[in-house]
Amino acid sequence: MATSRSSSESGWIGGAFVFSGRPDPTWSISRDVADELVAIWETLVPCDGAVPTPPALGYRGCTVRDAAGRTWTAFHELVTLSTDSGSETRRDGDRRFERTVLASAPAGTLPTSFVA
Repeated sequence: MATSRSSSESGWIGGAFVFSGRPDPTWSISRDVADELVAIWETLVPCDGAVPTPPALGYRGCTVRDAAGRTWTAFHELVTLSTDSGSETRRDGDRRFERTVLASAPAGTLPTSFVA
């Protein structure tokens, strides 16, 4: 887990769904990365289609939770924001949101064989 003061104070937590049968890795997200993720989210186009079901094994997406309890889940070209009042899915054709979350993981957090 990241130990920088700014990371722990942001209240944002990232994670990747990569394991079966053991806890998935999580890490603190810095304020700068959190701001970047919100900016990316705001540029994404709403998507009304069905969200595909990730495979049972292997990489199944990533997640970010903010201090207010909002949770974003990204898998391939879709990002879903879940709040107490519902959810919204947006298309991310370049997977910028997903790649930014995964790139924020401290070295050694994700498996070396990991491929998003």
